[in-house]
Amino acid sequence: MLQRLALLTVVIGIFAWAVLASHDTPPEARRPLPIPAMQFNDVKELAPGVFFRYASISATDPSIFGGSNHVWIVFKDFVVVIDANFPKEAADVVADIKKTTKKPIKYVLDTHHHGDHAYGNAVWAKEGAQIIASKPAARLLKTTGPQAWEEAAKTRTDIRNSELKQADISFEDKYEIQDETQHVIFYNLGHSHTIGDAVAYLPQHKILCTGDACVNGAFNFMGHSNSAEWIRCLDTMAKWDIDIICPGHGKPAHKDLLEKQKRYFRELRDAVAKGIGAKKTVEEITQNLDFPWYKEWTGVGVVETEMNKNNVKHVYEELLGKIDHSRLGGGPAPLNWSNGRVTTVAGR
Repeated sequence: MLQRLALLTVVIGIFAWAVLASHDTPPEARRPLPIPAMQFNDVKELAPGVFFRYASISATDPSIFGGSNHVWIVFKDFVVVIDANFPKEAADVVADIKKTTKKPIKYVLDTHHHGDHAYGNAVWAKEGAQIIASKPAARLLKTTGPQAWEEAAKTRTDIRNSELKQADISFEDKYEIQDETQHVIFYNLGHSHTIGDAVAYLPQHKILCTGDACVNGAFNFMGHSNSAEWIRCLDTMAKWDIDIICPGHGKPAHKDLLEKQKRYFRELRDAVAKGIGAKKTVEEITQNLDFPWYKEWTGVGVVETEMNKNNVKHVYEELLGKIDHSRLGGGPAPLNWSNGRVTTVAGR
């Protein structure tokens, strides 16, 4: 009997030590979630009940543009989706979601008001979902949305055959959805890609869905941005415990993607400021701009595309005080990332 008690005491002690040791393990020693290999339109489960769909996109070929990436989170009784996309692509994603779960889609977050992230709202509403957006994004969708929608309908049949759906729920700084199985927090951190950008953070899985506040590749449209505030927003995200970044465009990546995104903005601002100090024109600054590391990251030169050239002009005008950031977002943004003439769709 005494031997059994002694053995039991040892077993309990070992178990208690193991539990304590697991809690004492520093976060950096834990194995991060793996980044799956993905092809266009692939769907992969990143964590239990958390799925990522990789939308087709090219920085140089305008024919390859399948809208935004998507993440969906399967809660106990419903599904939450990140981004609404265009109507055609929204329908494609709905079909993919139904391959992973039979639960109803209850909420969809518009990370911002641009067409490839919000114009599919009506498709999701027909599935019974409520649309969530930050208050600035909801305002832009309402005030500039109708005219932008009409312009977009000239070039896209799916928009012409759908309707502009406004947000059902809007929030100031934070909006949480949680049950005993999943937890997601929507944050509006400030003016980054647009004044209404929201990101979605899943603390238990250490996954961050950034919309276009962080992209993986040469997909930064800065025409509606505040580049200085954008860097600050990225700094805030970098303080969070993150294993995987799910960007609005491009493949998922580890947390260091935030640093690459920040580096682009910092070095761009520094180079433009230096050029202004030397009394150079924006054309002269653009002509001499070269970030070799950027091409290694994106596969595209830092001023190789028309959109990147426009980014230089935007920062140039910002630093000269010619931009009123509070009024940005009413005009069109590029629909594709071609090397030639940039076509536009209102809002994207």
